[in-house]
Amino acid sequence: MGVEDRESTIEGSGFGGLVRRSASILAVLTLAVILLVAGCGGGGEEAKKAEPPPPDKAADPKAAPPGNAPGGATVESKTNAETLEDTPFELNQRLTVPPDFRAAYQRRALIVVQFSKEAPDSTRGIEYPQGIGPDEEVGQALSDLRADYPQIEFFSYDIGRPGEAEASEDLARGEYGTLAAQLEVGYTPFVAMLAPQAEGYVIKNLFQGYVDRGVLEQALFDLTRFDVGGGNSSDIDVVLDRVELTESGGGIEYVTVTNQGDEEADLSGFSLQPQDPDTGDIDSSGSVLRIAEQVRVAPGETASIGREPGVTDADGREALGTFSGGEALAVGAGDQVALLDNGGAVVDTISI
Repeated sequence: MGVEDRESTIEGSGFGGLVRRSASILAVLTLAVILLVAGCGGGGEEAKKAEPPPPDKAADPKAAPPGNAPGGATVESKTNAETLEDTPFELNQRLTVPPDFRAAYQRRALIVVQFSKEAPDSTRGIEYPQGIGPDEEVGQALSDLRADYPQIEFFSYDIGRPGEAEASEDLARGEYGTLAAQLEVGYTPFVAMLAPQAEGYVIKNLFQGYVDRGVLEQALFDLTRFDVGGGNSSDIDVVLDRVELTESGGGIEYVTVTNQGDEEADLSGFSLQPQDPDTGDIDSSGSVLRIAEQVRVAPGETASIGREPGVTDADGREALGTFSGGEALAVGAGDQVALLDNGGAVVDTISI
């Protein structure tokens, strides 16, 4: 092969051709890299769109679980929700309300009323997201403090027991009728502290949701410092269970009472007098039934006092003592009477 032929070969397929092929390969690789980077997003706008959205703002860890309204409605609430401003309250006594609560209201006593749920009732569709623990704790605290405040009348009701009676006197003990609706109970535990003012009452403190014992004790102490304006309530915890009329209807055969206090109750000098069911006023213008002799009732004991010795009550108990004036007391079926202690303060009331 000649020199010219070899030079031609070198130029066509030798070093010069190699350089040209290498340049072409490099160009192809560069284009491939560019396409690859573009296909992967390269941190552009599409990559930003693919990022997950930020998580929702976390719920307040101090927020309370929802509370429970009577009848199954669930409401959002804060624990220890407290109302400190005095709120006027007037009991509609023509609606169905517990007779003992109505009596305390009529004699203008200091009142604490609690609503709680004693047990979940799945049959009524009521939800209890908080459980019944807060109700039990608040109820126990009030029960423990009750003995320290004998000048206050305490009432406690299970929110699941409104009762179906059409008249107050037909409510069983523990049934509350329309009282929860009148107090606007939203959820339990519910505690209202009431004091008489002018012609009605004011709610001095109202708690909905859990509240600790210390706060309750301070509120009770403050309630006792309130001027009740001549309230006439006895601190003796005796309740009237029954007033039985004579067969002729011209007087009272016997009276049955229960001592709910922790100490023995001496009923000497106690009296039974008619009471206006609307105003709570005591009618002292006529005859008065009076326990003249010493009659002592032990704590938790139920006893009857008769118009004469040997009287037996409906449960077969012989009268523990006797009273005077019962035959002349002008009362009949449907009337309301009040038991007064020897100082003239109202102990309890009942409708015959």
